[in-house]
Amino acid sequence: MTGRFLLPLAMACIALTSCAPEYGGDTSAGSKAQADRAFAACPTAGLSEAMLAQGRPIEETPAGTCVVKAADAGSTQAALFLGDFYRAATTHPNRAWDRIDTFGRETHWYREAARRGSERGQFLVASEGDRHPYMPLHDNLLDWYIQAARQGNDQAALAIARAYKLGRIKPAELHDFRTWLAQNARPGTVQANVAATLEEDHAPIIN
Repeated sequence: MTGRFLLPLAMACIALTSCAPEYGGDTSAGSKAQADRAFAACPTAGLSEAMLAQGRPIEETPAGTCVVKAADAGSTQAALFLGDFYRAATTHPNRAWDRIDTFGRETHWYREAARRGSERGQFLVASEGDRHPYMPLHDNLLDWYIQAARQGNDQAALAIARAYKLGRIKPAELHDFRTWLAQNARPGTVQANVAATLEEDHAPIIN
């Protein structure tokens, strides 16, 4: 480990109490705030896709290990950072990265953020998995879209509307979401426009 990583990593470990991963640990607001502070202390500026070109995931680097520990301890910001890093790498394919499974890692970290209530994480889990625009939308992906839309993510709401217009969602699957929109969508907003679209008739794709 190079000297420039020592102090930031030490600060991160102190903030986390321990450098051991905390799978399934306390995810209270205080614990998450502590994990976010640990993430802020990680030397992320030193991370680059050059490491992936060597066939090594960033989790195996000192800085990457620091970020992973913060994410495991409950930092949504750290989980999103890792998801974003691998998402960027996925858009620039490299043969060496096949051994790393950048898409699988991207999905894993976005899902971790989504489970912790991140509307951006919820939208990205759904959109990254939604790769068959002329097939029925999987229930799990629809659930993530709806959760994100309920938190105000307009991209998720629009994705639901597009899928419905293409017949990828059955009207019955949107009953609760329609009710929520009727109660919460303000006139002139994206949500209001989506609510109007969901009241139209569109024949669903036959399963």
